[in-house]
Amino acid sequence: MYETLDLKIEERVAWLTLNRPEKLNALTPTTMRELRRFFTEVDDDEDVCVVVLRGAGERAFCAGMDLGWSEQLTKRERVEQGRLGEKTFAMMERLSVPVVAAVHGYAVGGGLELALAADFIVAADNAKMGLVEITLSARPPYRPKMTEDGDPDQPEFGGSAPGWGGVKRLPRRVGTAMAKELLFTGVRLDAARAQQIGLVNDVYPTEEFGKRVGELAERIAAMNRYNLRLVKELVTNGYDWIEPHPG
Repeated sequence: MYETLDLKIEERVAWLTLNRPEKLNALTPTTMRELRRFFTEVDDDEDVCVVVLRGAGERAFCAGMDLGWSEQLTKRERVEQGRLGEKTFAMMERLSVPVVAAVHGYAVGGGLELALAADFIVAADNAKMGLVEITLSARPPYRPKMTEDGDPDQPEFGGSAPGWGGVKRLPRRVGTAMAKELLFTGVRLDAARAQQIGLVNDVYPTEEFGKRVGELAERIAAMNRYNLRLVKELVTNGYDWIEPHPG
């Protein structure tokens, strides 16, 4: 059904797994297309009350944009990949049903931007999260080894910043001042610090992660789908609910 995703629907829960563990579930154009297809289909699926987004393998939720994709982009394609990612993640953000990002291991760059498009994040205690893009063209010792020969995403003139909605969604989650610190430094947070600043809602022991996420998903899925949809719409848009529909 999918090349880079794995989908399992059980007991009103859609378990959507990024399935490129050998590449730390890095995102490709194929992944973006498949995510958009899934979002379109699940939004009308009355048998799904909650989506849980997770990553395959033991090492990462998602390591962001696949370097092979990034290195091959022309200047024109570089502009379009930014639009593709933002449009894809916005589709997830607008889904009728709740979306929970279950993060373990690395969730960096575009991987964290993807998680931020979920309604909330829960993390394993081995999670490492950050919008690290600014470090790709930093001076040593802050520049990662993978870009010692140059950052493929840094334009010849002008600046580069997270382009898939992170600069918009991170301040909403943790506040403007904290978001600026994280973005200016490109630091990677451990799970405890991420919970402390409100980036994640809860942290579970790695050995219990699947079980605890399953319990959370089961509880949400037990709720009425129409009520979940209504509450999400009210909260997301800042609406007041004055009078219910007549019975």
